[in-house]
Amino acid sequence: MFSAGDKVVHPGYGPGIIRCIERRQILEDEKQYYIIDMMAGGGTLMTPVTKADEIGLRSAISRAKAMALLQMLKEDPKPLPGDFKERHAGVQECLNEGDIFTSAGVVRDLAWHGHKRGLTKRDQQLKEKAEELVAGELALVNGIQLKEALEQVEAVLVAAMNGG
Repeated sequence: MFSAGDKVVHPGYGPGIIRCIERRQILEDEKQYYIIDMMAGGGTLMTPVTKADEIGLRSAISRAKAMALLQMLKEDPKPLPGDFKERHAGVQECLNEGDIFTSAGVVRDLAWHGHKRGLTKRDQQLKEKAEELVAGELALVNGIQLKEALEQVEAVLVAAMNGG
């Protein structure tokens, strides 16, 4: 069970901080909910405490893993399918996993794909979503603003593509 102040990641909505745990009655059902202040978008998410494991709510990565995450962005990309429908489906499936390292792979691979062949509008949307997930968790772990973390991710990618 998580506590107020814990840094967590929801697989569908990204990283946030648990503000509190509240008991709320919705319709006829009374449950405890994690009230999570989300990093991206500034919204609040309510997640039932009893469903947290099923949903895949997890603790944010450590600072050491955050460094490994940035390092992963520098690695050689995995080739993506040339067929856009197949590529979009594969990328979406990876993002649905909720694993931050899988999301970082998506960012890296789509960045390289865009560098070599260009991105479709949907590719760009998926890349931005993946970047937001990765940068959001980096921001949460390192105590920085989301914008700063996005700039950090972009700088690592640009350096990698320029041979640095």
